[in-house]
Amino acid sequence: MRLNPWWLAVGVLVLAPPLRAQNEGEPDPERAERLRQQVEGRFAERVKERLQLSDDQMTRLRGTARTYGARRRELTERESEIRTALGEQLRPGVAANQDSVSRLTDALVAIRDSHAHALRDENREMSQYLTPVQRSQLFVMRERLVRRAREIRDERRDERRLPGRAERARPGTSDDRPRARRARPSSDRP
Repeated sequence: MRLNPWWLAVGVLVLAPPLRAQNEGEPDPERAERLRQQVEGRFAERVKERLQLSDDQMTRLRGTARTYGARRRELTERESEIRTALGEQLRPGVAANQDSVSRLTDALVAIRDSHAHALRDENREMSQYLTPVQRSQLFVMRERLVRRAREIRDERRDERRLPGRAERARPGTSDDRPRARRARPSSDRP
């Protein structure tokens, strides 16, 4: 199966940070490739099943994702660079260069506009072989996947920053519950 750039990008969002942390800044390319293939394969299977796509539709979707996935990755990388530069300019206690901040803000707006154009073009192309419901379902699935990838990346980044404290900060852990619930006597439980 040929790797799909769009799904690969999502895999990179999830997998690259922990791999860098494990290897002193150098990811294990073989492991990253295996994990990307797993993420891509599972997501492709879910899309095909959930959207009830024919083989022809899936082939066309892969082509579209390949085309627009590369563009999205470029835009996302550039947006990250701009945000980093803006962060440097807007550090507390450091006087920001007004011209630089203006240029960077304009560039960020332009990137967002380019994302919107790419999404619109991709949607137009997919409308040739997917129904409106299928396109909508695909967008929802993608948004959920990207959101989850960001959550995982953020959790792992937090774990690296605060060793030993990450467990307490993670939602759903016992420290996340209100104290009254934890302190309830066992005789009150059903």
